[in-house]
Amino acid sequence: MIEAPGSNNPLLAPDKESAAFKGWLRRLVTDTAELVAFDAGEIDAVMDRNSVSALLLPEAQTALHDSSRIVFSALDALPGEICVLDAMGVVVMTNKAWRISGAAYARAGLDVRAGENFFDACLDAPASERAHANAVAVGLRKIQSGMRQSLSFRYVCPSARGRSVFTLTMTATSAQSPANALLSREWHSEPQQKVRRIAMAAQAGAENRLLAALPAKDYAQLASGLEPVTITHGEVLCEPGEPMREVYFPGDCLVSLLTLVEGDRALEVGLVGREGMIGASLALGVARSSVRALVQGTGTAMKMNARRFLREFRRSQALQRVLLQFTDTLMVQISQTAACNRFHLVEARLARSLLMTAERMGSAEFHLTHEFLAVMLGVRRVGVTVAATALQRRGFIRYRRGNITIVDQQGLETACCPCYRHRQVTNVETR
Repeated sequence: MIEAPGSNNPLLAPDKESAAFKGWLRRLVTDTAELVAFDAGEIDAVMDRNSVSALLLPEAQTALHDSSRIVFSALDALPGEICVLDAMGVVVMTNKAWRISGAAYARAGLDVRAGENFFDACLDAPASERAHANAVAVGLRKIQSGMRQSLSFRYVCPSARGRSVFTLTMTATSAQSPANALLSREWHSEPQQKVRRIAMAAQAGAENRLLAALPAKDYAQLASGLEPVTITHGEVLCEPGEPMREVYFPGDCLVSLLTLVEGDRALEVGLVGREGMIGASLALGVARSSVRALVQGTGTAMKMNARRFLREFRRSQALQRVLLQFTDTLMVQISQTAACNRFHLVEARLARSLLMTAERMGSAEFHLTHEFLAVMLGVRRVGVTVAATALQRRGFIRYRRGNITIVDQQGLETACCPCYRHRQVTNVETR
């Protein structure tokens, strides 16, 4: 290999060394047409066949450096708080707004600076922030790997101003960019007493985790349109093809999503409890239901008019974020259930369904008839009887006249198919 003359950094070399470097590059050009183009200044780089790498001409290096400097100068002037990371999570730059705000909050909550590693900051977060920091680190890995284009997180941390809250949004950049990810931060500066008052009201009125995940001000706006209702076992909330006039946020109730086959025959494809809502497809622009929503477990829910819901959805970015995350999780559950119904044994599928029901009902005791379980699993009633008897014989459940009690949860988990563990891992990663 031919050694390059002079400075190792031609961009910083004086004119004489830059000319020598360009002359050395010229010796790598062997084709006559390429040599003519090189001398005419029509190409920006030369391929070194020994190292199999492209070498930029000094002019091209200068242009690349200048373009990056212009981009970073523009980011520095923006009023929003911006942090730029490379592929390893190292901070390339933070803009002026980020630095000023960080100083005002005494560098609370992952307030990194240029040269620091963002993943290290997540690992070093205090115990009170560990759950938030871990979720942020997982999210950033998804952004960097191309799994997600953008993600947002609500982060709570102690600061010089007391308990502080901000939203951290991560966005992937193009492959041609010198940066790998852009972070933006927005602090929420409502008076502390107001935040606590609304949060307490939200906690008292929202057993539903989706509603509880909303910032206090967004929940307060939504709450005026919510109506508490009791829905009972066997009640149908919507049918396939019918307009969805209301949406429901379950509390301690449970709703099965059934797809109809050949008239009245049905198969359960999804299960929704306090973690989600019925009618989420409205957020995707779908006004008619594609499934039958059948109440499996009696309990309470919050109901809202569909038109009011759509109005609030368009207004609130926080509501959009949590609903789209839930919709993604529900789609994963539906696809996993389809595969499970095709490949796994009835006993293992029954164990999975019972565990999922207990999670959403918040109780190890609930009522499910053989008839309903047969619909859930898409099998004959006798198949449910055989499977339930086997689980009871092994001491995992107690079953009598439709009343089910999970006696040994760990044992029941060993009896269920891998789909249950896969769903648990997926839920943790998407929180």
